[in-house]
Amino acid sequence: MKKPLRIRDYFPLGLAKGFAFCNRSNETQLLINNLQNGKHTLLMASRRYGKSSLALHALKLSKLPYVETDFYMARNEKIIESYILKSVVDLIGIALGPVDKLIVSIKKYVKELRPKLDIASPILKLELSPQSPEIDAASNIKEALLLLEQLLEEKQKHAVLLFDEFQNVGLIAEGKGIEGAIRHVAQKTKYLTFIFSGSHRRLLKTMFEDETRPLYKLCWKISLERISKNHYQKHLQEAAHLAWKTELPLPLIDKILDLSRQHPYYLNKLCDRLWTFHPKKAPKLEDIQIEWEAILEEEKSDAIREISALSLGQKGVLSQIAKGTEQLTGKQAVIELEMSSSSILTALEGLEEKDVIECHENQYRILSPVIAHYALRG
Repeated sequence: MKKPLRIRDYFPLGLAKGFAFCNRSNETQLLINNLQNGKHTLLMASRRYGKSSLALHALKLSKLPYVETDFYMARNEKIIESYILKSVVDLIGIALGPVDKLIVSIKKYVKELRPKLDIASPILKLELSPQSPEIDAASNIKEALLLLEQLLEEKQKHAVLLFDEFQNVGLIAEGKGIEGAIRHVAQKTKYLTFIFSGSHRRLLKTMFEDETRPLYKLCWKISLERISKNHYQKHLQEAAHLAWKTELPLPLIDKILDLSRQHPYYLNKLCDRLWTFHPKKAPKLEDIQIEWEAILEEEKSDAIREISALSLGQKGVLSQIAKGTEQLTGKQAVIELEMSSSSILTALEGLEEKDVIECHENQYRILSPVIAHYALRG
């Protein structure tokens, strides 16, 4: 007997899996195609837009062995090195099987790294460690990644490394050795494929689009936009049928989409409350507004803290965007803000740098509907 779906199965606040995964069909197919053909991919999206869900969804469908490495907590080059060495070891085990049968090949391919089998653990475990602390992190990373590629080639297997929050590598390594080491390997691989993923689009673009950086023009690029209204309508109707055996009237769906501004995280958060607090009967328009106001109150302190961290100029420009001002460097905006056009452009660059706004179809918009609400009030 099939287990009944829970509310969180419809509208997760973390990874979206199964029924919760809404559309992204074009991006999924492109990413699967890249994986199956050994094409490295740069996956960019704002925070809470579902990039990790997309990557893991495509990896699952591709049926390729993979390891995910998150650089969010990385603080220096040696930590980056340790993360990548561990990922290589883990992927060797997942993709190639018992490591004791590979130790001869591993020793054949490495020079600066020390391979060791940990026989004390319940499962025989491979360890890779630098032979000398004097050898730089980039050299060890290059050797480890080349080892992985050589072992995959030997066994005629394909595998994937997913590097998440990869912009932190660029910030820490400052565009030097580690990026160069990764490129050295990635431009040669036939069996190992990389997905580079991150939420700071401006930094990632600098890493992959600046011709002076090692990773320039290495990847296919997928940039996630908001999911379209018609796809969300279908998703919400399916959830309504499962919960209430009926369709939601379109004005209710429009209300949900308008309040959340189709932001994946906030739409899921609003619907999570609606489906939770109305288990027997579909909500009314006023119920949607009540639940949205509860979210605004819950998120208030975080939103105000984020706005407070902005410069005076950035706050003023953010307020104009929240009001719907289109000509941000026009005469009226210049007068209201008491700023020059060049200062407004600098503020816009700063807001983009901080991932507070994005430029969509030649118009700026605030990414978070909660930030937009409090920016308008301020």
